[in-house]
Amino acid sequence: MEIEFLREFIVLSETCSFQEASERLYITNSTLSKHIQKMEAEIGHPLFERSTRRVTLTEMGRILQENAGAILSQYDEALIRMNKEAAKATNTLSVAFTNTTSRYSVLDTILSFKQEYPDINLQIAELQGPPQKSTFLDRQAEFIFASDKGWATKDITHRVFAKEEVVLVTSDENPLSQKSVLNLSEIAEEQLLLPDRAFLQDLLFEACTRAGFTPKVRMYTNNAQTAFQLTASNYASAIFPRACLEEYTGDKKIHAIAFDPAITFEVYMLYMANKPFSSAGELFYDYVSSHTGGSL
Repeated sequence: MEIEFLREFIVLSETCSFQEASERLYITNSTLSKHIQKMEAEIGHPLFERSTRRVTLTEMGRILQENAGAILSQYDEALIRMNKEAAKATNTLSVAFTNTTSRYSVLDTILSFKQEYPDINLQIAELQGPPQKSTFLDRQAEFIFASDKGWATKDITHRVFAKEEVVLVTSDENPLSQKSVLNLSEIAEEQLLLPDRAFLQDLLFEACTRAGFTPKVRMYTNNAQTAFQLTASNYASAIFPRACLEEYTGDKKIHAIAFDPAITFEVYMLYMANKPFSSAGELFYDYVSSHTGGSL
């Protein structure tokens, strides 16, 4: 049985919802369903009873649920011990970052560390989506930089690396461009472009709900250049991280307006809570700590 299928089974058994479980796991409903079906075929018994309204565990499913946690714990513990031994024999450091964090001096910090410690074999990976626990356990990364800590488990801890402000971006033609600061309620009727990232959408929708309205979203995009070109043409206003403004290369002027109260999020450095750092990892942690104003 594939270990990742067992992790998915645990999440589904906790939520009893394919939709909620697939969102937590960052996979599609159909993929999750296929994995569960493969488990059921291998075991020879159904693990869930499915209806149009709910999903419930069968007796076989309950037996597996009672033992799945212990199976995963033993597996994770074995990997941790093996990785610890492997780290002793190498001077290798694996660091990953999600593509949404590259603009926050993450890569600059990683490369400056390499310059200071040239003898360390530094392996860098860019993740196109949210990181998974297996990224740590399979030694693909000892540290991951990400903007969303919500996916993390109790085994993974995090430290703040940087803080970022979200702003409204408008064209010259928009009357709001004359303002230096905005209350969020002032954009209740504004057509908006939002980042196509779940954690940012959650942040913005929660803020708008507190302000008493539901945002009128005209389009989602992760491409800041696209968002700001549309904004410059007065197609809609964009709510994006301030750092994204550096990516705009158009001729028309756009304006960034801060919110009051401010809407912010954090970039985190994540690592395993129950696994000692490698010797290179200890150097990296200390280096990042000393170069981020002691925020770690």
